[in-house]
This record gives sequence, C-alpha cells and structure tokens, in this order.
Amino acid sequence: MRRFGLAVAALLATVVAACGGDDNNAPADKASTGGKLEGSISVWIMDPGSPKIQGVVNQYGKDFEAANPGTKVDIQFVPWAQAHDKFVTAIAGGKVPDVAEMGTTWTPEFADQGALLEQPGIGDGEYVSSLVDAATLNEKVYGKPWYAGARSLIYRKDMLEKAGVEPPKTWDEMTAAAKAIKEKNKGVYPVGFTGLSEHMYLPTIWQAGGEIATQEGDTWKSALNSPQAAEAIDWYSSFYKEGYVPKAAVGWEEPDAQTAFINGDVAMLIAGGWGYNSIIATKPELEEKIGTALTPTGPSGKGTAFAGGSHLVQFTESGNHELGAAFIDFMLQPDQLNKFTGEIGFLPGTTAGIEASGYLEDPQRKPFAEQLLKASAVYPPSPKWGGLEGANIFDGQIQKVMKGEQAAQDAVAELATKMDEEFAG
Repeated sequence: MRRFGLAVAALLATVVAACGGDDNNAPADKASTGGKLEGSISVWIMDPGSPKIQGVVNQYGKDFEAANPGTKVDIQFVPWAQAHDKFVTAIAGGKVPDVAEMGTTWTPEFADQGALLEQPGIGDGEYVSSLVDAATLNEKVYGKPWYAGARSLIYRKDMLEKAGVEPPKTWDEMTAAAKAIKEKNKGVYPVGFTGLSEHMYLPTIWQAGGEIATQEGDTWKSALNSPQAAEAIDWYSSFYKEGYVPKAAVGWEEPDAQTAFINGDVAMLIAGGWGYNSIIATKPELEEKIGTALTPTGPSGKGTAFAGGSHLVQFTESGNHELGAAFIDFMLQPDQLNKFTGEIGFLPGTTAGIEASGYLEDPQRKPFAEQLLKASAVYPPSPKWGGLEGANIFDGQIQKVMKGEQAAQDAVAELATKMDEEFAG
C-alpha cells in the first residue's frame, strides 16, 4: 500500500482506493439497537492532497451530523508518509481514533495486535472479494473496503495501428506488439515498465501461475522460489533488455512512466483508472487517441492485477463503536461512496457501488471495473507484509535482473529467503 498510495498522490494529488457498502441495511441515523445515535467520534483519513477531495470527506461529516442531531464527527487528515507511525503511537498510548482509513496491507498487521474491531456481516458477493481477503486474519474480517483500484492496459491506438497490431491480450501478444511498435514507431518505446513499481511486476507471478506466499498454519512462507516466479520476472525484464523500455525506466516509479506516456514517448502502460483520469486531465486531446483493455494474461491464462486500496476500520479501544459503525455505513452507501471515488478515479469496493459508478457502461473505463471485480488479487494478508514493504526488498532484486546482473531464478531465490526471514521475525 505504501508505494501505491504515494504514486497516486504524485499523479492525482490524492490517494488509493476501494469501497464498501451498508452491511446491515440499517438506516444511517439509527443505531443497530434501534436507539438514537449520539456522542462524538474522531476520524482519521489519509490526506488526499486536494482541497476539493478533502471537501468531499468533510461534507460526509456535516451531512451525517445533520441527519443525526446530537452527534459530532471530527475529521483529521493524516499524511500517508506519517500514517503508519501515527497508528503505532496512538495504539501504544491508548489514544486511538474511533474510525480510520487504513491501507489494505496494514490492516492484518494492526488486527494481529488486537487493535482493530472485527467487522461482522460482510456477505458473499457484496464486496470485491480481493479486498475482503486483504482485511481477513484468522477467518475474521477487520476492515470494510472503502475504495480500490487495479491496473489494466492503457495504450495509444494510433501507435498500435501504425504498427499493425491489436491491443495485446496475452504475454506473447504483448511481446510481439512491442517488437512491431519499436520497428514502426521511431523514437517511441513500446512499454512503460519500471524498476521501482512492485505493483507492476509482482502480479506477473500470478499471471505465470505462481504464488507470492502461502500460509502454513498461522505463519506465511514465501513461494517466490519457483519456476513460475522466475519465468514471470524474466518475462518482465525482457522488455528492458530488448530495448522496449527506456533505459532510464529501471529507476522510474509509476508517475515517471505516466509522464512518458503523456509525452508520447511510450505506447503502452499498465496503470489504474486514476492514471487514466490523470492522463486525460493533463492532456485532454489524448482522450480520443488512447484505448484501454484488461491486463494481458500470462501462461496461467490469468491476467491478475494487484488490488490496492483502503479499508475503513474501527479500533478496539474506541469509546463509541456504535456511532463509528454508523458513520462507516453512511460513507459506504453507493451514492455517498461515488462522491469520493468519482473524484479520484478509483472504484468502490462493493458491487453495488461499482454498478452505481457508471464504469461498467463506459467503454473506456469498463476494463478497470472488470479488472477489479474479476481479475484482481491482494498480497498475502500477513501481519508481516507491511514490514516487507517497508524493508523495500523487491525493487533492488528486480533491477539486477533488468540490467542483466542476476538471473531471474537467483533473484527470486534470494527474495524468498528475505521474505521468510521477515515472516519469521
């Protein structure tokens, strides 16, 4: 979640996303017992970096208070870069908020500490399943998906037409398209793969038929030391080695690749709906020139992408669980939810919310909704995963393979060792 959130902040002056819905179908102005809601709650939301989007969140508080006289909602915006440490300090000091936005890869970590309240009643099919998985620890759910996104293929229609290729649906077609684009579009690089975006390369392991980690009892063990993982990283790195990716891209993050696409230097990009929105907002004339499609499938027949986003959580030591739950359900009503997600280019984490978003009726945006609903997954919901992200162990190994300094099988073997050390720590 760390880089996912930071990349979005850089692209949209906002953050990452996925949403939920009203689990109990209870009116937002009544407690679950039928009594009148009252009291005050504090709410921490990750700072979207945009006054307009902050205004949407602040309006949630005002509208909820108006619907529930006698209640008070105090909203505080917390920078993503400071959020993890702020949660740690708040939990240790017993001064937690009542409700908070939490990155999906952090939820199991804080649930494992006993800091988060279980969220019961999340029905089958109501939420995007991958986002529920990300909130699950020991078969209990500790966060309601708020908003999320999964990356799909964005491409320049004119450049693909000039190369005589269709939008690629498989790895083999992606490689063939890259070769043709390089030959027919002088000065244009086929793909915007980067060396500093694990959300681009780690999902290729799923696409190859491998796993990132597997659960053994109460612990997790890396699954990266496999032929499938090596094949995935080798395929991803081949675009750099063949000159289908700019040399500088080995040190790029996602915003760099997006800038190259906007400038016409790159023909294809793996990015989310937030990236698509940012591209056409930055250069509106591109809207007629670009197309979108699902992520190309690998040898497994799957084009699985990472579903990153945020949960809404409650804390065990909160003084008002009932009011906090009601405010979360209010925020997750489809019409309320899309006020937020519609501004940032992300999608709700509920099927009702996605249907209300209009993405499924929009040909350009439909792939982003289908990717999230049907072809997305989350990283292992281990309490240790946040530490793995913080240790930043992945990028360095992938860069070595991209630059030809290490074989893919050796790289994934080293990564597996490092992951197991973190899981055991």
